[in-house]
Amino acid sequence: MTNNTKHSPVTKSSRLISHDAHIDSTNEWIIETVKARLRASGDLPAALLEPQLALVEQLSGFEFGRFLLLNRGLDAYWTHRLVTYEPGSLQQGSVSELEYLIFERLPAVLATRERCNIFRRELQVKLKPGSVLASVPCGWMGDLLLLDYDACPDVRLLGVDLDRKALDGAHRLANDRGLAQRVTLHHADAWEMSLNAEVDVLTSNGLNIYESDNERVVTLYRKFFDALKPGGQLITSFLTPPPTLSNKSAWDMSAVAPTLLELQQLLFTRIIEAKWNTFRTHAQTSEQLERAGFRDITFFDDRARMFPTVIAHKPTKF
Repeated sequence: MTNNTKHSPVTKSSRLISHDAHIDSTNEWIIETVKARLRASGDLPAALLEPQLALVEQLSGFEFGRFLLLNRGLDAYWTHRLVTYEPGSLQQGSVSELEYLIFERLPAVLATRERCNIFRRELQVKLKPGSVLASVPCGWMGDLLLLDYDACPDVRLLGVDLDRKALDGAHRLANDRGLAQRVTLHHADAWEMSLNAEVDVLTSNGLNIYESDNERVVTLYRKFFDALKPGGQLITSFLTPPPTLSNKSAWDMSAVAPTLLELQQLLFTRIIEAKWNTFRTHAQTSEQLERAGFRDITFFDDRARMFPTVIAHKPTKF
């Protein structure tokens, strides 16, 4: 397979906002750094200090936990691992209880896995002979590379990512799936990519949840709008605010276990201080997409309504 990777100019303002591509997950200093931060704050009304310190130790005991402690976000590899994980693959007792809960039961993980399946379902039905599909940021590009192309052998696939390791992963997966000749990869910042009315369907997940600047998100959606052909469609997603942060929360509390929500909140907001902490309502997302030029906006919720999928259309005439 030839490595069909194109390099767009990457400016000094271009930066990875989800993780640090150069951090070594074996670094031990982070454990003591996190513990020191927790000790400085002491007990919380909902969580005593000692259980928090114990969670740090548990996270440091497995690879994914160490990655989260160091990066406070997900890279392409771990995103792919989480969304393609087959439930039941880990047996209780074969790994630590915390690792088991994260992969098998944590509400946000289940929501993003369900979101991934909704993406694939909607993408599959939109495949047409000769169409062009793009993934931005593509990561390992599993959203496109894991589809069935038997009925559409001439589809072209484009991937854009600022992380070279992500593009390497997409390159390998395309080769494994026998789709290498259909794939072109672009090393570029999503806000600075040069696609112009080339794409029939563009998919994007996991970028807006790291960006707190609403105007930058609208700018990103305008980039997606410009990349689409007239009549093209955007499939994207967003995180909705939890009830503790907004009285307009869409969460379905009957779909999640309270004890797991408590664990999730403690892990993400207190221990890890996750970077994916930008929440938006359905109404905010619809307004942002409309400002970017999109119309005919439809939402597809996961069961807990934590990580909705949204499909928006670029008008055929505008």
